[in-house]
Amino acid sequence: MMAKAKEAAPATVNNPAVLISKKTGDLWQDDRRNWCAYCGDSIDFAANKAGAANATRDHVFPKSHTTGGIKIPACLPCNRARKAQSLPEFLASAYFDAVRKKKPARAWPLQNLWLVLAFAAVEQARRHSEEWPSKKQGRTEPG
Repeated sequence: MMAKAKEAAPATVNNPAVLISKKTGDLWQDDRRNWCAYCGDSIDFAANKAGAANATRDHVFPKSHTTGGIKIPACLPCNRARKAQSLPEFLASAYFDAVRKKKPARAWPLQNLWLVLAFAAVEQARRHSEEWPSKKQGRTEPG
């Protein structure tokens, strides 16, 4: 009976990227895209009166560490404070600690930031791996 349950499991169970994306959802399609993931400040990608937007798309893996990849919404001050730090380094920084002590209502929960990091790592591994399971092997690749 256990063998039958294993065979009946959906293909997405074998794909960590699909599982993580189901948990985090599409952050660029819901309300989270309007708030800095780190400090919770309202952000707008349109230019303000001075001609500059107050929002950026922060690379989960800094561009200095890799190319392309997953991005999250961030205000300019948080993105500048992060610089080329890895996400774990930034989450442990004094800047991030000070921002989170203000208890911002719309900042992303730490769990979601870690899940996005995991998702970005899986996506990077998939892009750079010749051995990633294919659809032919019964597993679904992330979109």
